[in-house]
Amino acid sequence: MVDKAPAEGAHNARARMLRQGLAVLVFSTVETFIRERTGEVLRSFTNPALVFADLPLPLQKAVTLDALEGVRFRLKLQPAANRIAWIVAKLAPISGAMTNVQGLSDHSFGHSASNIGEDDVKAILRSFGVDTPWAQITSLTARFGIATLDAEAEFKSIKERRHSSAHALTGQVLYADLQNSVKSSLAICLAFDLLLSHSGGLLNARAGPGQGGRALLTHLDFEIVFVASRSGATGFAVKREQLPPPAPLLKSTTVKTFSTENLAIEFGEQYANGRKRPLVVLDATSIPAKWVTWQPKRFMHRTAAPQTED
Repeated sequence: MVDKAPAEGAHNARARMLRQGLAVLVFSTVETFIRERTGEVLRSFTNPALVFADLPLPLQKAVTLDALEGVRFRLKLQPAANRIAWIVAKLAPISGAMTNVQGLSDHSFGHSASNIGEDDVKAILRSFGVDTPWAQITSLTARFGIATLDAEAEFKSIKERRHSSAHALTGQVLYADLQNSVKSSLAICLAFDLLLSHSGGLLNARAGPGQGGRALLTHLDFEIVFVASRSGATGFAVKREQLPPPAPLLKSTTVKTFSTENLAIEFGEQYANGRKRPLVVLDATSIPAKWVTWQPKRFMHRTAAPQTED
């Protein structure tokens, strides 16, 4: 994957093509995660008391008009023989949205064009009542150890690297840029999920941000629970996060210690879920390896970063 001396033309050509392919894969992974996770949250509302009018107005538009546009765009990609059955099935959650919010259309966001852009990410989070979405993502990345100076600019770079790699075989992707994009993609996806899932959980409880006089959601509206290896000792610890002032100063961030990571995760899930907080599991280098949100509950696993091999 790394270039050698200029004389190694064949190797360098293979390495360049591999880096280009991985650049496409990195952005495709981000796109897929954003689309699928948003769809999961839209299908996660289980409160029988929740009605269409409880949803923020931008979300009401998204699950009806925007979902219709998404289905229309995706219809042409379906096999001709399946199109009637496909569109009938996809229109059902749209036509029934006003009377049944349990199972909203997963075509509400990010399906009306071939690729997702930075404005799509912003639109999703704003529809869920998140204030200044990209600023919240940027700030949140610093709280779990993969700080980005400007998450929106980084997303654009990953997107543009993908487009140049997919459409220009002579394009150049530097190995260092590829490594950075893997870390940045993880940071963006994790921060996006924590914000989206927390807002989705609040909406399900009819306490959505920006609704009923409540403030919009910011990254400081929830505390993260961590599982990490113990510093200077064996075993693993479940730890609370010390938020900046005006949050109160914690006497100790350690909640409980365990001999194995699995035991720490099991306890950490229960502890975090009971307090409506996300759980983030850090690896030996203090980088997020797994995470689980309290609503809708699902364990996410980090994919491996590319290695420097031939």
